[in-house]
Amino acid sequence: MTEHTVTARPRAELATPGSAEEALFWLRDTLGTVARRDPRTRRLGERRYRLELLAEACDRDTFLLITSWLGSEAVPAITSKQAYADDICLWAQVARELGGHDRFHVGAITPGIIETWTKLQKAQNRAPRTTNRRLSVLTALTQYAAWKTKETIASPVTKYDRPKVDPRDETTATPILEVPEFQAVVNAAQTPRQALVPVLIYTLAGRVTECCTAQLHHVKTVGGARKLDLSRKGGKGRVWPLPDRLCDLIDVATTDRERGQLLLDDDDRAMDRHAVDRLLNRLGKEAGVLPGRDLTPHVLRASKLTHMHDAGHPVEEIQEYADHAAIETTLRYIRRRDDSARKAKHAAAAVKVYDHLVDRFI
Repeated sequence: MTEHTVTARPRAELATPGSAEEALFWLRDTLGTVARRDPRTRRLGERRYRLELLAEACDRDTFLLITSWLGSEAVPAITSKQAYADDICLWAQVARELGGHDRFHVGAITPGIIETWTKLQKAQNRAPRTTNRRLSVLTALTQYAAWKTKETIASPVTKYDRPKVDPRDETTATPILEVPEFQAVVNAAQTPRQALVPVLIYTLAGRVTECCTAQLHHVKTVGGARKLDLSRKGGKGRVWPLPDRLCDLIDVATTDRERGQLLLDDDDRAMDRHAVDRLLNRLGKEAGVLPGRDLTPHVLRASKLTHMHDAGHPVEEIQEYADHAAIETTLRYIRRRDDSARKAKHAAAAVKVYDHLVDRFI
């Protein structure tokens, strides 16, 4: 154990934790745990705190810098904090393999390493979006280090290192469920608790972490109507009116409970994002939707927003419902739907030209 490693003791075992220690334990719990996959056997290892993995991968000053960065509003969303922590561990591995550094530090990744790494990503057919995201994390850390230390620190990443991302590329885009497909997913559920998961995420166009952190006492009756106090991405509080039929399902799924997490599995265990992923995957396979692909919470979110567009709702209204900070994010869903409709229209028009000519071949 290094001097800056946070132990695996639960917070309850700390008799009188100091402010600094309490803050570090908060970040440890926020970043959560992850199971690393062995690159050779592909087997998952034991689950460990991300903060401990960072402590082992970085030198002391860099570890303190990264905890400052991930604990700040520079990275507001919990899911982003977790993803950034995973990416820094990846860069630490790159620094060891290509730079010979035992511990990761700002400056360990050089422009030459970036050039080699990006070529490896192409050779391994990595998605350009993933490559860009990991490069952006390294740039963001460098920028934060320059601000924090008040020193001139240049990012090793240049615009020439970033692969071009086709904004209209649909091969890696989140697939959409049509209404009958979503209905088949709900119909595949065997218990009210199972049904509540896809119904809640779809109704709210919610992110999985938002729905998993929702508590039963957050469901309140205000002015005769049931509402849900939902904490959205970046800690933004939102009050969500709940439809009557969703309330009926919540009541059945949470019978004899007044407190605790809203989403529980059939064994009374609180559901995290991994449990939700497993359930939706199984429901998707049983419903026969998205052959060859996983049914994820984001598919349900994207489907709801797309269905709102199909119903003719203005883009600004869809943006507000999705709680997108930038309207460009909302437009990605709408453009895909509009592009698909235009392609179908033009393809159908082409048939009129040769329709009578192919009769003799069919």
